[in-house]
Amino acid sequence: MGGLEVDEEFEKDLRRRLERYRIAGFDLEVDSPLFVPLEIEMTVCVHPIFFASEVKKALLEVFNNKKLPNGKLGVFHPDNFSFGQTVYSSPLIAAAMNVAGVASVEITKFHRQGTPDTLPLDEGKLTLGRREIAQCNNDRNFPDQGVFNLIMKGGK
Repeated sequence: MGGLEVDEEFEKDLRRRLERYRIAGFDLEVDSPLFVPLEIEMTVCVHPIFFASEVKKALLEVFNNKKLPNGKLGVFHPDNFSFGQTVYSSPLIAAAMNVAGVASVEITKFHRQGTPDTLPLDEGKLTLGRREIAQCNNDRNFPDQGVFNLIMKGGK
């Protein structure tokens, strides 16, 4: 939980807990996840009575990898993603549309970082392998951990 690494202590504890459920004659492998950084870009149309800068600030509060002040998790929080979980674009659009001042949203980039494949954008989903976990930390200091860009249009 929380995107922590699979270290030796964690692996030992997990093996100990699972041993009584393991089928005799079968080995148990504990593999570390393979994080898949995403590149996502949204074009947001802002209602004319709202300031685009304020709407952008509100969107960036929702689309982060932290726990929010209200106790909910940011869209990109590590606990929102699991091994092999397909990432769909529709929940991202829905989360953006729930922000006050957003008139419409279009996702213009939606792919694995460094591989500008248009298929995930066209299909509205990004499929991951069994050991892969989506990641989009949107941290300027670590752009290799996923990037989220907003293009704001309209508003004041």
